[in-house]
Amino acid sequence: MDEGTVALTEIEEEPKRRSLLVDFFIRLVREKPLGTVGGVIVLAMFLTGIFANILTPYGMNESHLAYRLAPPSPQFLLGTDVLGRDLLTRIIYGARISMIVGIAGAFLNILVALIIGLVSGFIGGKADIIIQRFVDAFMCFPWLLIMLTIMVLVGSG
Repeated sequence: MDEGTVALTEIEEEPKRRSLLVDFFIRLVREKPLGTVGGVIVLAMFLTGIFANILTPYGMNESHLAYRLAPPSPQFLLGTDVLGRDLLTRIIYGARISMIVGIAGAFLNILVALIIGLVSGFIGGKADIIIQRFVDAFMCFPWLLIMLTIMVLVGSG
C-alpha cells in the first residue's frame, strides 16, 4: 500500500446525529430531572383535562341514586357523592375547568402587563417613571390577604 491510498478498514463512520429536539430533551432530563418529572405531571393533567369526555366512564352530572355515598369500588374508583355522581368523573371535569381558569388568568395578566408596558415605553419620560411607581406600589400589596379579609367581612356566597 502506498502512503496515498487509504485502506477501507481505516475509514471510520461518522456517528449518526440526533435532532436538535431530541438533544434538548436528553439534556433536560440529565440536568433537571425533578423539573422534567414536574413537567410530565403537568402535561398529564393538561391532557386529562382536554380528553375528559373520552377518559371518564360516566357523564359529569349523571346520577346513580342506588349508589349514593358508595365507597370506592371497581365500578366507581373514588366512590360517589350524595347524589350518586362518580367522584373520579367530577374531578377530571374539574381539572378541565381549573385549566381553563388558569390559562385565561395568565393570558389576561400578560395582556394587561403588555398594554401597560407598551404605553409606558411609548410615552417615556416622566410618565414612564410615574407608571413604574404605580406598578411598584400595586405589586407591594398582599392581595391574597386582602381578598381573604374581604371574604371574612362580606361572608360566603
